[in-house]
Amino acid sequence: MIDVETQARHPDVPALHLLKAEQLPASMSAIIGMMNQRTADALRTVIDTNPQNSDRHALAAVDAALACLTAPAATTKYTDAERNSLPEDLYEEHDLFFGAIRVTGNPVETFAHTMLQALRSQLNDALSAGTSLCSGERGQLREAFWSVFHELWRIGVAGTPFEYAARARPLDTGLGLDDAEADPLIRWRLGHQVFFALIQALIVSVGCLEECLRDDPDDIESACRLLEDATVLMIGSGASMRYAGDFTRTHYTDAVRPAMMPPHINAKFSGLQLRDHRILLKLLNRVKPLLASPAPAVDKSYRQLLDAMSTAYDAHISVCSRFGGDRESSLRTPGSSLPAVGVLERFRSRRIGAATPDRPAE
Repeated sequence: MIDVETQARHPDVPALHLLKAEQLPASMSAIIGMMNQRTADALRTVIDTNPQNSDRHALAAVDAALACLTAPAATTKYTDAERNSLPEDLYEEHDLFFGAIRVTGNPVETFAHTMLQALRSQLNDALSAGTSLCSGERGQLREAFWSVFHELWRIGVAGTPFEYAARARPLDTGLGLDDAEADPLIRWRLGHQVFFALIQALIVSVGCLEECLRDDPDDIESACRLLEDATVLMIGSGASMRYAGDFTRTHYTDAVRPAMMPPHINAKFSGLQLRDHRILLKLLNRVKPLLASPAPAVDKSYRQLLDAMSTAYDAHISVCSRFGGDRESSLRTPGSSLPAVGVLERFRSRRIGAATPDRPAE
């Protein structure tokens, strides 16, 4: 069921259906326990597509995979307890502005639907309106989504009856594209939707990592695979920010920034108000003690994840700087003498420091 208020406000932006972060299948046991045949069929459809295939071919595969799934039907609202836990953040308004709708449903199937839906919107937008991202950046986005599909298959389908019964749905590569124009506000919103989906994928990967490190610390191979998945996702999240800002500085000044200010939006609105991102940071904090004395291979993989995290912040900082954030204050801190880039640099230092394990003295 589509949220009428969101559609009325942003009729040109496809709605993105998201579970609340707490309802994501953020463990291997959850993925195994809630996998179903529809999701296995959808995963089979997309993982059979070669990453080197064209965007149009990938879009056809995503459309076919979505047709395997039941679309989320039940919307949900935040509870008073959830609102009061972060009273300073307008995360409901944040969801509304970017066209995100919180839903309920089978966690694995709904999560897979979210990833396919975000990827479909990005591919369709890039093919219809064009993009200036280089092939490497486009590849980072593609690889991030495909890493999720392979992770779900590896954990929840491979070696089970779902694998043997899975059937890929035929592709219709002759489908036309949705009508889309190069609109900076649409690109800004769709790019953020991709970012939201990848943050949820990071929650799932890091949650699986936490379970692996806690319950089977000798399974070095699985821990490294999950860390590699998370690293690809973190790099992809940086590419999603570059995609979101894929327009000129004049477009940002004239169209995008004013849309995020009164009277259209409450004061101090910020992209930092994504509740899922805060929950990801809490999850990383829970994982940190489990990495105090890791195996060398796990330590190396985790260091690569932290490097990717720094790179993702650099991408956000670069976009912010290109749009004047090296001189102007953030919408979140209007009138501050510290420019928006400075705020992001502080966040980067604090959050990477918080995610870095404390190691015993030698």
